Amino acid sequence: MIKLSSKPITQASVTHLNSVQQIVLSEVSFEDKVRKASSKWDSKTSSAGKTVFKDVKDTLITMCVGVEICVYCEQNEATDIEHIYPKKLYPGKAFLWDNYVLVCGKCNTHHKSDKFRIFNPANSVTDFDITPARGTYRQPENDDALFINQRVEDPMDFLELDLVNKLFVFVEKYPEGTREFKKARYTKDLLGLNSREALVVSRKNAVKFYISRLEKLSAAKAAVDFPQLMDSINDDWGGIDQSQEFAIEKTRILDSIKSDILSYPHPTVWKELIRQRQKLPKTDSLLTQVPEVLTW
Repeated sequence: MIKLSSKPITQASVTHLNSVQQIVLSEVSFEDKVRKASSKWDSKTSSAGKTVFKDVKDTLITMCVGVEICVYCEQNEATDIEHIYPKKLYPGKAFLWDNYVLVCGKCNTHHKSDKFRIFNPANSVTDFDITPARGTYRQPENDDALFINQRVEDPMDFLELDLVNKLFVFVEKYPEGTREFKKARYTKDLLGLNSREALVVSRKNAVKFYISRLEKLSAAKAAVDFPQLMDSINDDWGGIDQSQEFAIEKTRILDSIKSDILSYPHPTVWKELIRQRQKLPKTDSLLTQVPEVLTW
């Protein structure tokens, strides 16, 4: 998981969301607020809301990791608008733009759902499960969440991917018992980031992919003629067009490799390769040859 670069929706969309949120907040009891939030969410794309939520989803797509890839697992197609703070617990955030991310159906319904824990008292290290039981309505004491909020927090400040031991699982960066440790453990366990074998294997494959692209990038950058450029890419990207000027074709290949790297799933793996480069000799050597990637 990585911190997302938040982007704005249109002012008209903001105004609409605010107006719906005020309707929810106008209800007297907490239960009524939850019920109203759920009702309004179910009908969110009716009339004026259709354009608004197209804007919301389109903008969330541009914030996704990879090409429309789930921001939680970084592998599956992102299809669902997910509430970071569940609307059944926080109806006052149900129509808050900053409370949305785009995730896959599996992460949204099978893993995250309405599950939630908070620190209580706020700013303490004591945590409580506030997941609502079916048919119950209890207002949370605060919003000091254990779940890492990618809109405002960087998950990489809490978690580290074990590349050195080639385990490809997330480990907590802080000592057990700290707030940071609890946030890291709760988030990775809730989303099944380590327990879903397909994700672990895909992260392993992502390491191989990124290393291969760094090797190709380094070789293509060093190429001084068409034969060397052809050898560097091994016929990827449609081969080499020798009818073009060499400099133009070389630039195309370099740009294609860059695009491959930046659009591939599991961007956390890419960022961790860079962060942990000093503990990964081969990666460090390649990054030394193509230092420009550090600014991508």
